[in-house]
Amino acid sequence: MAEVQSQTQNTQPIEQENSPEVFRPKDVSELPKWTCRVDGTPQDQQWTVGEVFYLICSGPKAEFYSKDIQTKEEGKSPYHLKILAVKKQTESTLEMQATTYVPNPHDFQKLFLTDQKVEVVRVEPFKLPVKSVIEGKPEPYGPMFAMKVQYPVWIWFALGGVLILAALLGLFRLNRRAQMRKVIEELKTHNTALGPFNQFNKDIRTLGRKYIFSDNTWTEEKKLNYVEQLDEIFRMYLLREFYIPALDWGSSTVIKSLSKDDKKRFSHYGQSLKKFLNELDRAKKDSDKIQVHDCKQLTQMAKNVTQDIWKMRKQSQ
Repeated sequence: MAEVQSQTQNTQPIEQENSPEVFRPKDVSELPKWTCRVDGTPQDQQWTVGEVFYLICSGPKAEFYSKDIQTKEEGKSPYHLKILAVKKQTESTLEMQATTYVPNPHDFQKLFLTDQKVEVVRVEPFKLPVKSVIEGKPEPYGPMFAMKVQYPVWIWFALGGVLILAALLGLFRLNRRAQMRKVIEELKTHNTALGPFNQFNKDIRTLGRKYIFSDNTWTEEKKLNYVEQLDEIFRMYLLREFYIPALDWGSSTVIKSLSKDDKKRFSHYGQSLKKFLNELDRAKKDSDKIQVHDCKQLTQMAKNVTQDIWKMRKQSQ
């Protein structure tokens, strides 16, 4: 009899060690039901998107084997109620830091707490008041193409900004290539054996023979034609000299391009070039105000600028 009692006493710990794991029903409706609340939140206060708050849940005994605890509800993304950290954990209580990234009030009806993505407890229905940091009525994330938007809205804005920037850079490069092709075509059209500086002087002499400054029959139309032809001759010189589409670009774009691409020499001729182009633009705009001596002065300024550029080019060779 003593031997039987001894064997019974010896086998008792072995039965405890080999006891089965806690039963988890396959039907989630049989899981323990807990209640959850947001700690310290008045009923009239709303949490803003991304703000961290405490979520306290309690109920009948339930087994959580890790701290990888999250929420799950069909039809809602994990970002509706995101668990950030578990601060206190017992068999019947969880205190967690949580937040939400979805900017609208939430009404959780069939929420579960999961451990490593496995449902452990059901949560009684509760509401979470949330407001957006953006003025106006917030809209929940809807479907985008074949998928749902399950990430914070700022991620999509940032991604959209990157895509727009990449598209603009691509268009800019394509435009520059098209402009350079046009430059090459214009050079072929105006092909000459003379260099840019010598061709410019030849064109200026031709223009001077056509428009004689001592002639007293200059009309408003004639003065405007002279300024426009001088502008074309000078811009053709810039096209040949620097291989830029000066005929299509405005004066500010020409200045910006040369100051960047011909930076070393631009410091010597840049000021005179800026002054001449500004005077030329003003003359084209206010052609009714210019006089014959203004046309003559513009011609001399053009000669001085091209001579300065020619000297700097020659010194750098």
